[in-house]
Amino acid sequence: MYIVIHYIKRGRIMIRDFHSHLGRTSSGDASTPEALVKMMDKFEIEQVGVSCLSGNNMEEQNLYVYEAMKKFPGRIVGYAFINPKSKNAIDEINKNLDSRGMAGIKFHSWKHGYYPDNCPILDDLFTRISGYEAHVQTHVGTSPLSTPEAWGQIAKRHPDVPVVFTHIGYYDQGYMAVELAKNTANIYLETSGQYDSWLLQKVIDEVDSNKILFGTDWPYKYHSIELEKFKYLN
Repeated sequence: MYIVIHYIKRGRIMIRDFHSHLGRTSSGDASTPEALVKMMDKFEIEQVGVSCLSGNNMEEQNLYVYEAMKKFPGRIVGYAFINPKSKNAIDEINKNLDSRGMAGIKFHSWKHGYYPDNCPILDDLFTRISGYEAHVQTHVGTSPLSTPEAWGQIAKRHPDVPVVFTHIGYYDQGYMAVELAKNTANIYLETSGQYDSWLLQKVIDEVDSNKILFGTDWPYKYHSIELEKFKYLN
């Protein structure tokens, strides 16, 4: 599993972006692998983890990520975007974590329109994921479909699956996300889109540094801002 903010290579700090996307934004702008790697080079980001949220076809989204992985091996790490309501969800998990070698699974209950605590198939999917060396990444913080409490209960039922809360719970759920990460061994926090300086400082002060993952949420957020906020906090 790949869950560190940075590492040392040839005496330099190398940055890993845990959370970005490929495809098209809601405005229709293309977010290509080439454009992403260009931004990575500009901001000296060594490696990035990506999923594709654009469109409505889960298989096409994940194939696009797989093709990007092959085009930029070692730089682009793939996550499979899974809709648990799809009849092909388990097959898609197996294919992407096994033969395609993706590193994790992305769930987005707000985008796919379900309540995690009222979606029993998620337990079956987590059980299947636990058979691989992979993590689960969840969009957390957009009420009422993506609360940390709901995803936290699932994480607690599956302690062998690392679960990453993106955005540190976003604007209205941040403090609950932090408490869950502090008290649940397999819950991690990803930093993109969280601009509450008090909350970010709380995370730095109180959460195990091995559970804090730097991310940008590109192209929806800017690399410059996501990096600058940590410079502001020293």
